[in-house]
Amino acid sequence: MILTLSSKGQLVLPAPVRRQLGLKPRARLRLTMGDGCVSLTPIAARAEPVPHLPLGAVKLSRRDYDLDGLAGPDVGPDFT
Repeated sequence: MILTLSSKGQLVLPAPVRRQLGLKPRARLRLTMGDGCVSLTPIAARAEPVPHLPLGAVKLSRRDYDLDGLAGPDVGPDFT
């Protein structure tokens, strides 16, 4: 596969390569050089921190209540 360096020094990775590597916009890549070669390695994205609730607490959204109503009166606990 041949890539062309733009006048701004940018390379475009073809879509099939991005799909195969699971790269999304703003993905980070590590560049390493050695023996006349350049290597790009995807850096795993950091997971977003999950807000913690007190032990035993349950946070339900309005959608959860609506879905519970669709399930019927005899399915699961009543949170209303």
